[in-house]
Amino acid sequence: MLLARRRIDPTVFGAASAAFPLYIPIPVVLAGMFGLSGIYVALSRGRRLVEHLRSPYGFIVVYCLWSLMLIGGRGELEAGNRQLGFMVLLLGLTFIAPGLCLVRRPLRTFVLGARVGVYAAFVLALVMFISFGDALERWNGGGNAAIVALLILLGSITATIRLSNPPKCVPNGLQYIALASFPIFLTETRAVLIVVPILFLAEFFFWSLRWRPRIRNRSYAAVLLAAGLMLLAPPVQNMIAGRFVTVYEHYVAGKSDDGMESGDIRLTMWKAAAQVIREHPLSGVGIMDMFPHMKVAAGPNAEMIAGFKHVHNFVLQELLANGVVGLVLLASIVAAFLLTVLRRAPEESMRRAAIYFFCSVGIFGMLHDPLYHELCMSTIMLFVGAYMAQFRRWQFLTPARRQI
Repeated sequence: MLLARRRIDPTVFGAASAAFPLYIPIPVVLAGMFGLSGIYVALSRGRRLVEHLRSPYGFIVVYCLWSLMLIGGRGELEAGNRQLGFMVLLLGLTFIAPGLCLVRRPLRTFVLGARVGVYAAFVLALVMFISFGDALERWNGGGNAAIVALLILLGSITATIRLSNPPKCVPNGLQYIALASFPIFLTETRAVLIVVPILFLAEFFFWSLRWRPRIRNRSYAAVLLAAGLMLLAPPVQNMIAGRFVTVYEHYVAGKSDDGMESGDIRLTMWKAAAQVIREHPLSGVGIMDMFPHMKVAAGPNAEMIAGFKHVHNFVLQELLANGVVGLVLLASIVAAFLLTVLRRAPEESMRRAAIYFFCSVGIFGMLHDPLYHELCMSTIMLFVGAYMAQFRRWQFLTPARRQI
C-alpha cells in the first residue's frame, strides 16, 4: 500500500495544506491517515521509534500520557469525554512526520499548498463581499469566524517561507499576508486583527534588508503612507469602532454598552476558572467536570456560563484540564520544537515562520481555545510534521543540498 502511494502522497499532503485556510475539514481526515501510516513506519523498527521519541514528539507523548493518566484516575474513560478524544487524536497525530516518508520535499509541498489556500480564501472572501456588501456582517467561512481567521492567518504565515525556484503562479513574497488580511478583516476577529499588521511589518522589515538603502527607505515611507490611508477608510474605521473602541469604553471608561455580553461572559468564566484552579492547582479537574465546578464558583452568575464547552482562554483551560503539570508539559512541546527549528533550519524564513506560527496561536488562545478544535489541532500538527519530516530527510543530505 505504501509503495502504491508514492505518486499520490505529495498531492494529498498539498491538498491538506490548501484546505485548512478555507475551513474545509479534509485536513483532519488526511492528518489521521498520515498519522496511522506513521505509527506503522515508527513501529517497523525499534531504532526508528526511539529516534522519534527523542525528538520534540517525545514531549507530546509525555503530555498525552499525563492527561490520559489523569482521565483514568478520575474514572472518566468514556466515549463522551472530549478530553479523552482529543488526547487520543493528538497522540495519533504525533506520528504524522514518519507518515510523510513518501513525500520527497514535505515542507515545500506544505508551503505551496498553503499559498494556493490563501489565494482561494482571498477570492472566496472577495466574492462574498461583492455579493452581499454591507449585509455581510461577520464572514465565517461556513463555520466559526474566529477559527476561520486563525486558519487563514496560519496559512499566510506558512506561505511566507522562502522556496528555491517556486512556481511562477505562487512566487515568494509578502503578498500572502496582505491577501489574508482581507478575509481576516471580514471575520472581525480581534485576536487575529491585532496580529496581522504586526506580522506584515515584521516580515516587510526582514525582506527589505535585501534591498538597497535608497529603495528600502522609500519602501518604508510607502508602507507608512498606505497604513495611514487604510486607517482612514470608512470600513476600517467602522470595524475599529465596533470591535475595539467599544471594549475600551465599556471596560476602561465605564460606559454601558449592550453589545458587550460576550466580554462579560468571558470575564465571568475566567474569574470562576481562577477560583477552581486555586482549589485544584496540580492536576486540575478535567474537561468533563470543569464547568460544574465553575458554576459553583460563579455563584449568582452561573447562568451566564451555562451551555459553554470552552473557557475561551487556553491557559486557564489547560490548568483546569491537566493542572500546572499539564501546562508545563504543553509549554515544553512548543519550546522543544522551536529550539529544534532554530538549531536545524538552514533558512531564516523557516525560523521566523515557526515563531510567528506559535506566537499567533498563543495570542489567539488568550480569547479562544484552538487546542480543542479538530481542524486547528490537525493544522498545527501538519505544520509540525512538515518541519520534522523535512529535518529527517536533510539528515541524509549535505548542507549545500538542503533546500526547500
